[in-house]
Amino acid sequence: MALPARSEPVHLGVQSLTIETAIDHLVDAAQGVVENQLELAKLELELTASRVLGGTAVILVGVFLLFGAVAALAMTAYVLLPEMPPAQRLGIIAGVYAVLGIGLTMMGVRRVRGDGGH
Repeated sequence: MALPARSEPVHLGVQSLTIETAIDHLVDAAQGVVENQLELAKLELELTASRVLGGTAVILVGVFLLFGAVAALAMTAYVLLPEMPPAQRLGIIAGVYAVLGIGLTMMGVRRVRGDGGH
């Protein structure tokens, strides 16, 4: 025996619930989720851009300082080590610059990736 279909709204607590209002609530909730996801994506983009710009700035400052250090170290090596042959002095200078350059590059790359960020 089948029960007759109800055409009255279902009452839950104080509010009555119809299919239309349930669908409206569902659509509103879905729109809220989409809006929150878009806001989260925007914040993540801002954080990534900030990290990349900060890492790039560190790399550029490091390169600038490295060029200044190259000039200063070359002048110092030629003044302080006159008894060494020029090729040996340049080898020492190149080794020091290689270590400094690799260290600064690694620091900048880590900062861009976010491993050593803020």
